[in-house]
Amino acid sequence: MSGVVSRRASSLHRNITVTPFLNKLYSMVDDSASDDLIRWSADGNSFVVVRHEDFAKEVLPRFFKHSNFSSFVRQLNMYGFHKVPHLQQGGLITDGPEAESWEFSNENFQRGQPDLLHFIRRKKVSGEPTARPRASRAAPVDMSKILKEIQVIRDHQLTISADIKRLQEENKSMWIQARSTEERYIKHQEMIDKILRFLATVFS
Repeated sequence: MSGVVSRRASSLHRNITVTPFLNKLYSMVDDSASDDLIRWSADGNSFVVVRHEDFAKEVLPRFFKHSNFSSFVRQLNMYGFHKVPHLQQGGLITDGPEAESWEFSNENFQRGQPDLLHFIRRKKVSGEPTARPRASRAAPVDMSKILKEIQVIRDHQLTISADIKRLQEENKSMWIQARSTEERYIKHQEMIDKILRFLATVFS
């Protein structure tokens, strides 16, 4: 049974993609041609960069197409690697050849065990997009409330329509009155003209 579980776990690990950075890093550390500048530690549980300035100039460009050691260290930190301090007689080494070497470790970065690289995951940086939360279900629609609101709107429309009709009738009545007044004015003016003409005839 344990053999079946082991095979399934191994198959699952093979299906997980290892990032190019980790593959290149493992190849670089495992390359014996560069042991004078980068190599596995004695127990194979970490790797050591010797003379980091020379390493950045001569080795980094061959694998990562840049020579920025600080950028390389930031990438290591992003993948969970930790710098191992060098101790001597209970204190940190601050000078000498050992002070120029940088040692990094990750529990899943081991000599002779590249399959462990599947377990190394890149840390998420703040600001990176995350999965959007699922939208909550819409609240149920209250049809009775909507129908009441529609009826209120209709009542307002009827009121407005009645007001418009009343104004039209009032305007019509006012227009008729104005027309009648105008006609009376014309008749009165004609009568005055006749009287004036008559008087002019009498006293001429």
